[in-house]
Amino acid sequence: MEALAAISLVGSIIQFVDFGSKLISKSVQLYRSSDGVLAENIDTEVATDRLVLLNNKLRGPANTAGEVALENLCISCSNVAVELLGALDKLKVQGGQRRWKSIRKAIRSVWSKEDVQEIEKRLASLREELTLHVVVDLRERICQAKLEQPDLLKGLDVVTQNIILAIENQHDFFQAAVHTQIASIGAQVADARAGITQEIKLLKLDENLAEQERRLAALHIDDAAFNSRLWEHEPRCLPETRVDLLQQIITWSEDPSGSCMFWLNGMASTGKSTIARTATHVFANQKRLGASFFFSRGQRDLDRAGKFFTTLAAQLAHTLPALKPYIYGAMAENFNIASSGESLRSQILIFVVDALDECEDDRDVRLILQLLAEVEAVKTIQTRVFITSRPETPIRLGFRAMPGVLHHDLFLHDVPRAVIDDDISTFFRYKFEEIRDEFEDVPVDWPGEHNINLLVRRAGGLFIYAATVCQFIKGDQQWPPQDLLSLFLPGDTTSDSSAWDPTEITYKSPTWELDRIYLQVLEYSFKKIENERDRPKLAEMFRKVVGSIVILSEPLSATALARLLSVPKHTVNIRLRHLHSVLHASESQGSPIRILHPSFRDFLLDKQRCHNPQFWVDERKTHDALAKSCLELMSKNLKRDMCNLRLPGVLAIEVEKSKVGEHLPLDVQYACRYWVYHLRHDNSDLCDNGQVHAFLGKHFLHWLEALSLLGNMSDGAAMVRTLESVLTLKSNSRSLLPLVYDAKCFILNHKFIIEKAPLQIYCSALVFSPKKNPIRAQYWDQAFCWVANMSIVQDWNSSPQVLEGHLDYVNAVAFSPDGQLLASTSDDTTVGLWDPTTGVLRCMLKGHRSWVLAVAFSPDSQLLASASGDRTVRLWGPTTGAPLHILEGHSESVSVVAFSPDSRLLASASGDKTVRLWDPTTGALLHTLKGHSEPVSAVAFSPGSELLASASGDKTVRLWDPMTGAFLFKLEGHLNNVNAVAFSPDGQLLASTSDDRTVRLWDPVAGVLRRMLEGHSEYVGAVAFSPDGQLLASASADRTVRLWDPTTGVSCGTLKGHSSWVSAVAFSPNGKLFASASRDKMIVLWDPAAGVSRCTLEGHSDWVSAVAFSPDSQLLASASNDRTVRLWDPTTVTSGDTLTGHPSWVRVVAFSPDGQLLASASVDRTIILWDPTTGASLHTLQGHSDFINAVAFSPDGQLLASASDDKTVRLWNPTTGGPLHTLEGHSDCVNAVAFSPDGQLLASASDDTTVGLWDPTTGVLRCMLEDHLGHVNALAFSPDGRLLASASGDKTVRLWSPAIGASCGMLKVHSGRPTVVAFSLDSHFLASASSVGTIGIWNIKTKEMIRELNASNVVSELSFTNDGLHLVIDRGVLKPGLPILSEGQFQSDPPPHLYVNGHWVVYDKKNIFWLPPSYRAYCSCARANILALGHESGQVTFLEFQLNSIPRGA
Repeated sequence: MEALAAISLVGSIIQFVDFGSKLISKSVQLYRSSDGVLAENIDTEVATDRLVLLNNKLRGPANTAGEVALENLCISCSNVAVELLGALDKLKVQGGQRRWKSIRKAIRSVWSKEDVQEIEKRLASLREELTLHVVVDLRERICQAKLEQPDLLKGLDVVTQNIILAIENQHDFFQAAVHTQIASIGAQVADARAGITQEIKLLKLDENLAEQERRLAALHIDDAAFNSRLWEHEPRCLPETRVDLLQQIITWSEDPSGSCMFWLNGMASTGKSTIARTATHVFANQKRLGASFFFSRGQRDLDRAGKFFTTLAAQLAHTLPALKPYIYGAMAENFNIASSGESLRSQILIFVVDALDECEDDRDVRLILQLLAEVEAVKTIQTRVFITSRPETPIRLGFRAMPGVLHHDLFLHDVPRAVIDDDISTFFRYKFEEIRDEFEDVPVDWPGEHNINLLVRRAGGLFIYAATVCQFIKGDQQWPPQDLLSLFLPGDTTSDSSAWDPTEITYKSPTWELDRIYLQVLEYSFKKIENERDRPKLAEMFRKVVGSIVILSEPLSATALARLLSVPKHTVNIRLRHLHSVLHASESQGSPIRILHPSFRDFLLDKQRCHNPQFWVDERKTHDALAKSCLELMSKNLKRDMCNLRLPGVLAIEVEKSKVGEHLPLDVQYACRYWVYHLRHDNSDLCDNGQVHAFLGKHFLHWLEALSLLGNMSDGAAMVRTLESVLTLKSNSRSLLPLVYDAKCFILNHKFIIEKAPLQIYCSALVFSPKKNPIRAQYWDQAFCWVANMSIVQDWNSSPQVLEGHLDYVNAVAFSPDGQLLASTSDDTTVGLWDPTTGVLRCMLKGHRSWVLAVAFSPDSQLLASASGDRTVRLWGPTTGAPLHILEGHSESVSVVAFSPDSRLLASASGDKTVRLWDPTTGALLHTLKGHSEPVSAVAFSPGSELLASASGDKTVRLWDPMTGAFLFKLEGHLNNVNAVAFSPDGQLLASTSDDRTVRLWDPVAGVLRRMLEGHSEYVGAVAFSPDGQLLASASADRTVRLWDPTTGVSCGTLKGHSSWVSAVAFSPNGKLFASASRDKMIVLWDPAAGVSRCTLEGHSDWVSAVAFSPDSQLLASASNDRTVRLWDPTTVTSGDTLTGHPSWVRVVAFSPDGQLLASASVDRTIILWDPTTGASLHTLQGHSDFINAVAFSPDGQLLASASDDKTVRLWNPTTGGPLHTLEGHSDCVNAVAFSPDGQLLASASDDTTVGLWDPTTGVLRCMLEDHLGHVNALAFSPDGRLLASASGDKTVRLWSPAIGASCGMLKVHSGRPTVVAFSLDSHFLASASSVGTIGIWNIKTKEMIRELNASNVVSELSFTNDGLHLVIDRGVLKPGLPILSEGQFQSDPPPHLYVNGHWVVYDKKNIFWLPPSYRAYCSCARANILALGHESGQVTFLEFQLNSIPRGA
């Protein structure tokens, strides 16, 4: 490994060891006041976030280090991080209302003193190991590297330089790192990352080359290249034609001082694409072609810009392998490709873009031209761009906006007509010679100079005319060429009386001759009609077949077209037999029928050009017929589970394409994708009880399944939106419109999982849809029979659309001014661009080296700015995702960006206490605004751009003149950090939010406070006005968004749904959508008009901390931080009684063995006994003086034991509630209690390293088991009662004989601390789970570990199945592969279990049921066929399944 790569790993390890040491030192305060407000600068949430970040950094390089010592150090650090995170998670649950003097003290509330000391020792050991490794292994290598690269330190950040110098000089490199704040989170982390040189970046890129090539291939359009199969039969310029023009193009391409761009433009049919293909072949043969993109209207992906640049990049990587690492790097971090070196300077790379006018979106066209013009700035590689197009307005304006020196323009209509006619004449001679060679009895002088000249004049300068004539003559082998040619010569006609008479035209259009030849070709195809009465029927079939071909959104083969139109295939072939001069229909099976030139489509659809009514295609009627054909075809072919997947958790990507093609042939695929496209051109059938209504009522879910299998769910969302928009204008759809609206909501709410797993449509999607709404009501009979008809979601307003895709916290969201895009930023270093109407992720913008904190669109939607912890602002083209500028200058993280309404300025605010103003067009810095005494957290321009407001941690808001940078005045009043500011649309109000939990409204002109809005229970981090100024939204760490009337200050609603603090809010430009982003990694889209709380289930109002079923499974008890216990009926999925009485969090619930009593233990140090039948409180057991950690009923239910941090175990009479005994003897917290199977013994485990054995009848201590060296946290009796196992922080599990109190042996845990233990039912085996996610299984007799399994995460529940062959943990069933357990007992498949694993409900080790974000479990438990989920929101959800009906199999 390179020395600098090792330094990168060293930096990561230093950061972790330094922060870990600080975390548990006495100097780091964690002190909360009585009302819970943090008094110091760190808390468990912050510590958790930092540890997660550092742990991720350690895991990344460890996988690729290739050096054992450092890799092992990274793994060791990661293990310590996992243990610290486990402690912090437990601390957040157990100690949230205590007043800790330090994190060290807080952690000791969940760990023992020995645990804390052990972690400190391990951190110190890691530091020593790192020092030894660095001193011994790296110093010599660094010195050698400096000899080979004297400028090694140049370009590296200060931190990396300091570490290198310290190693080199044998100094304490820990101090060198810490003194430069390497362990801080924010810009310093960006420095550490920036210290990895480009060489190391390339090293990492090489290691992921295969993955990068796969990703790039996914963004590449094969048919876009000039030499793709799509274009292989398209003509090139013949020899001796276009000679001067081609030479002019070649000369331009070879001139080092020439213009960067060459624009060849001309009207339709003038041969632009033929010239482009010819020139591109020349460039390719000269090995100077960089890449090519041939646009084509009507070809999928070739008429849009979505994959334009990635396609060029993929071709360039193939053309120049030396550039591959830079291109792949650009995908991830937008490296400058120009830095590739001197070797490429000598050659000129050519990029060819043909038919740019056929790109659908004019905005994309302008942006493509803008970005292509920027290649002029690349000096290391000389580049040229050759573009052809019609002279459409967006393209003309795009070139006009460029400096004239950048482009050379050539207009084909300016080429002398004599030159063009001469080329067409050469073309005719060449083609006629080919025809003479193919036919016998054709004179050698045919067709003669006179006829060629006549044809040239008739061509009128259009090459397509010449090509069509020659193709027509050459393609028909049944007639002599002389007879066919006579059709196009003056004085000859074969038209009947019904044909078009050219003399009827009173003027000649530019396409007159071309139209005439098209008509002659069509007339010829009808020439052999023997019975004139057949002509109308044949003309109708022509319009049906050929009209469909020119209308289709995507070309189909003859077979697929015949099935779509419900006509025999031979009928299609007959209609195409004589149209080879205008259509390309390959003989090969399955080849699509294509139009040879777009002008033929234009001719058939234009009634002014196609005067013969036999051939004119009525576009509207043809669309209508195709829409009906699509609906009929889908209705016949679509059904539930059409690919016979059976298993509901099968992912779409796991289904082979061949299987999809077998069950969804091309015609059905076309119908699924384009039926709405055709319907919108003629929507007469969009009415109640029509064909569309019937289809949606019977096959809507089947259609979604098909789209999922085809990978087109995004199109489905857009199509239903289109239906809705059309229906809102119609008055005859009172029943259809609600159905379409419900269908839209169904897709938007369930698109994510339908896209991933198609069959979840019939389980998760239906279950989590409103029961009374049309889709759920009409399609419940389609739900899988094993899903119970549960009512969970009441209406769509309570279930907003959730966008998932980011891998870390989402920090900000912003709508584009035109409402077409939603941008989001995340700690995963990316910017996401979404379609807010469909929820589709358009692309992820990658380039920042640290978390991205803010995002903003320019007012014209042409620019997107993002701000990052890497101290930069980046400007992007939001349509293509292309990077434009990097703005550098801030010395700390950039927290926010904002464009001025007039687009002339871009403001950025930073932790360096300044605001900077930039020119967004050039990226130049204009002003630096100084005045704040703490980091600046927000900026906002007034609607007229005359004011700029900035908010800061100094508790003030400052107002500035943005044009001059002058300070005007400041607003004071907040009691803590000001986090956000926003002007109202009319500029009359300025809103600010603060850590003081308030929103304040100011008069920005007078500088006075208008009103203060209170209601949030945590700090308020974001604020936004609706476009009409009638609503104000505020987002808070209390996980809610509040809506206010800014005029009156009255609260209009509270939106609940996020599971972590809400970091950003934004309204769509039309005010119909509202987006919120959260640290839960999700973006939620709301309907602000609803303004309702998200309350889909009656439930708890805070975290559910524990759930437990009664022994007969008839009741479920849930405990919550809202201080209540709730009882639920799992069968009816309803909430029964709410048990109130605890004044603080409830942590533990347990039923008595007979189910007649329920015990709950709380942070308030009490136990309450309840009657679960009536919900009545029976007894409150008081006596403990500290937290209660565990409760347990004796096997006969006559005793209740409780363990507490007050060092005692108490025994109670659960019938009377009276205290029986206080068991004293432990000298530290008691963590667990357990009764022996016969109830004759009670065991207790304590932080004092002992296990107590008591007589529960008398309360007498039998003995103390004292061999452990660390705290004891778990106990288990063997089922036969002959053994007791105890698990300890000393990394051992000890076995005892409870009868005599003697040690029976010690089981040494290989890694981590054992946290839970369990015996097999025959008492032959013992399993223990550790703090690092491993599970060990021991043979009790031999004391040998026979298996060690990796469960990946900490295991909190552990037991053997009844057959003793499998382990049940809180996330599933493990098959450890044990040998024969006892006489006659052999391995078998595990009995199926129902449990939750992440986002899925699992049964028989198969994913069966997906949980939407709002219903993911904080805790869960299952009994038989009912699964109970407790949520952080306080809700409890019941899911019921008919387990015997769930399909099983591989």
